Amino acid sequence: MKLLINGENKEFSEGLTLEELIRQLGVRKETVVAEVNRQIIQNERRAECKLADGDQIELIQFVGGG
Repeated sequence: MKLLINGENKEFSEGLTLEELIRQLGVRKETVVAEVNRQIIQNERRAECKLADGDQIELIQFVGGG
């Protein structure tokens, strides 16, 4: 299936959840806010959020600094 992630088209296998996508991309789940089709998905709902062909995903990472 094709997903648009942070403005980039990428291909993934069918049946992927948001949690699995975050893991595959190597993003630390503790430091990211995830939005699917302009709706923020709470951390506890990522495992049940099934992705579909054409979904638009934004992953916003928090970066600390000082």
